[in-house]
Amino acid sequence: MRNLNCDPERAAQRADELFHSGWNCAESVFQAVYEQVCEGEAPVHLLTALGGGMASKRTCGALSGAVVALGLGYGRKEPDDAAKKIAYAHARELYKAFRDKFHSTECWELTCECENDEARKQSCTRLVRTAAEVTCALLAKRA
Repeated sequence: MRNLNCDPERAAQRADELFHSGWNCAESVFQAVYEQVCEGEAPVHLLTALGGGMASKRTCGALSGAVVALGLGYGRKEPDDAAKKIAYAHARELYKAFRDKFHSTECWELTCECENDEARKQSCTRLVRTAAEVTCALLAKRA
């Protein structure tokens, strides 16, 4: 881990670029954050099935990828109740910020009014950018 001085705007822009280059929502958010706080290749393969609301239009993939990315700064490597409580608190803060902005965390609700794939891509871009931005801000609290 390099540092947790994750730049929210840079993460949002990078997540947008990744999303428009073929990565799914979860992969894009995770990679954008990972690139700022870690060295080496991101284990992006772990996020593939989270895209598209876990491939079933359930919990937004951008939000799922963001929660996984929180583990880069707040995850634990052994049982530790205090560390778990801190990680959970940040996950709740991320979830609340996302829900407050978009009024839902469910992929199907967030995209149900999209008339076609292009409209869905535009809608999801906002979700991806926000998830990366909020995650970086939460990681920066730890720095």
